[in-house]
Amino acid sequence: MPSSIMSCKLISIKLMTLLLLSCLTLSWTNLSLAANEIITTDIKKNDQFSNIRLSPTEKSWLEKRHIVRVAVKSGWMPIEFKFENDKHRGLTIDYLSKIENTFNIKFIVVNYTGSIDSAQADIISGVSNSNLKEPQFQLLNQPFLTFPFAIYTNKNIKKNTKISSLEDLNDLTVAVFKNGAIGQKLRDHYPKIKLVYVDIAEEAFDELSSGSVDAYVGNEMIVDYHINVNRINYVEKSGITPFTSTVSMAVRKDLPVLASILTKGLAAIGPNNNLILNKWKIHDNEYHEVLTYALGIILILCLLVLFRVYRLILANKKLKAESLQKIWYQANFDFLTSLPNRHLLQNRLQQAIERADRSDLLIGILFIDLDNFKRVNDQSGHSIGNKLLMETAARISSCLKTEDTAARVGGDEFVVILSDIKERFNLEKNCQRILKEIENPFTFGSDEFYISASIGIAVYPDVSNNHEELLNYADQAMSEAKKLGRNRIQFFTESIRAASLKRLSLTNDIRNAVIEQQFVLYYQPINNLKNATIKKAEALVRWNHPLKGFVSPIDFIPLAEESGLINELGKWIFNQAIKDLLIIRESSGQDFQLSINVSPYQFNNPDNLLMWIDTIKAHDISGRCICIEITEGLLLEPSDTVISTISALRDAEIEFSIDDFGTGYSALAYLNKFHIEFVKIDKSFTQNLEAENYNAILCEAIIDMAHKLGIKVVAEGIETMSQKDLLSQFECDYGQGYLFAKPLPLSQLLEILHSNRS
Repeated sequence: MPSSIMSCKLISIKLMTLLLLSCLTLSWTNLSLAANEIITTDIKKNDQFSNIRLSPTEKSWLEKRHIVRVAVKSGWMPIEFKFENDKHRGLTIDYLSKIENTFNIKFIVVNYTGSIDSAQADIISGVSNSNLKEPQFQLLNQPFLTFPFAIYTNKNIKKNTKISSLEDLNDLTVAVFKNGAIGQKLRDHYPKIKLVYVDIAEEAFDELSSGSVDAYVGNEMIVDYHINVNRINYVEKSGITPFTSTVSMAVRKDLPVLASILTKGLAAIGPNNNLILNKWKIHDNEYHEVLTYALGIILILCLLVLFRVYRLILANKKLKAESLQKIWYQANFDFLTSLPNRHLLQNRLQQAIERADRSDLLIGILFIDLDNFKRVNDQSGHSIGNKLLMETAARISSCLKTEDTAARVGGDEFVVILSDIKERFNLEKNCQRILKEIENPFTFGSDEFYISASIGIAVYPDVSNNHEELLNYADQAMSEAKKLGRNRIQFFTESIRAASLKRLSLTNDIRNAVIEQQFVLYYQPINNLKNATIKKAEALVRWNHPLKGFVSPIDFIPLAEESGLINELGKWIFNQAIKDLLIIRESSGQDFQLSINVSPYQFNNPDNLLMWIDTIKAHDISGRCICIEITEGLLLEPSDTVISTISALRDAEIEFSIDDFGTGYSALAYLNKFHIEFVKIDKSFTQNLEAENYNAILCEAIIDMAHKLGIKVVAEGIETMSQKDLLSQFECDYGQGYLFAKPLPLSQLLEILHSNRS
């Protein structure tokens, strides 16, 4: 081999070796520098928190209390935000995490939707520009985040003069947030600027894109984040204003020690902490310097490797942007139907109201609830239920114009905003079309399903100017449509408002009545029809309102059930009945049984019912002295909780009676399954009882069937001797009604029992 060729090969090998060693040396140097930076950062971190000096009071407070509730917003990216089925994240969360680790505090996040009180949270994590609306909270002394307001323009639209400061915007049109602090500052200091108010960032960018405004002034951190996440290429940042936006934390006024601890923690972390800020900043030229440097020192082989890495970085950056876009989508749209959710609905409704004010037209807010959806969902499975909801969403959307909005706000609840309505007739016509679409059969495979809908309608501005009230009124109108038979529409009216206010007032009165013990128990004797003895009575609650007098149970029991107060009321009824039972036993000298009505809602809180067992044992009362009256519906498809609760009560020898027997389902299998002791024939049968008429045949059949099953029968509503005689002829066991006695106070019941014994 010629020596010249050998020499060239050796030189080439040495050159390649030298280049590879240079790459490795550079990589090792960079890794060493990065490691040193991390170590230095950790040392600084430890140093900054080691300087915190807590007072004895603060240390004592931390030892006693490790859990603190923090109110955090859900849609303020990147300050603090979350999407469905995920945890909160953002700048304020990172600050809280550092404080949490430093002081060994456990922060529990509470959703902050615009207002909150001290009973719900101890801290509000982020308050912008000291705009604190909650009087029970106080801002910390210093904000921990400060961002300038920046000027943004459309780089695709050529302008006569370059815009780099607020002075350049005089006599030009500028978009700003309606409720933001910058609008007031521009009005005060730059009155020549023409302001256009927007509700959301997307609206500002739309105005900028179309050329309707010359610039947009907004919070630099938030707008830069939004531009990069949504890849808005036509917008450029052309200048910085002298105005700033701050973010502070607020603490309950009655927790000064916690405020002091947070102040010290935030001071140690430092305002605008670079490590935290850099995590949430997105830069388009983030990797350009690294790439340029690499291209300058690495030849063909390293260039190919780094180019591949560069492509991978760009792909990751794109993936991150798409991920953040997905976060925004999930925060504003329903995952199942792809309709706007309740959060985005609020914005759409506010926009519709503003358009209506300009056009002087009406808006219809429709609250739609599906009828019989629960039955289909329970019987056919959640898969069919989900398909039905998606198809319903599509049918509702097909009835709407482009400017209208349909949103899903609950399980089977939808809200529709119908804009630009000229007459109520057109609104009603659109609603009837939606009802008709939902009435059509739903076909999935070979199966067909049928449902309907109830629609409540609130009209803007006829009933209210407030968007929350409009939604509430539409909901109330929907409930009225349900009461009137379902599968219909119902406009919100003053009578519905009055009824709602009355129900709300009465509910509040019930709450006070439980506290102030305005309820009393009356007792209606239950007579043995065979020997005329009285060893049973039904306890009936009565409400002696201080202003309204006696309020009918028909009026207040349903409200107590809806509000959840039935549990407290039921607890009081049982305890009072036990006290009265002890008096009855002492007076009569014999065993006596009290029947107590129990609502199905009380079985949702079985612990209250199971406490009855301990109570009767504490008073040495046999369980057979208590009979619980329930309705048939509770036992037809009972939950595991209902079954276990009844089983425990029966183990304590407490007896059960089916109230209003014969008026409901009367699927008789449950009588044997739950070993029921009594059934009560409803008064609607006994009051029309005549020899050989339809009611007589039914009563005789019920009595005969019950006796064959070993069950005793109580007939309610007996008012005449002929009714009593017929029931006695049918061998009915017990009778209850005005013929014997009306519901009476305890003292009068004792007199009747004494007379009966005599």
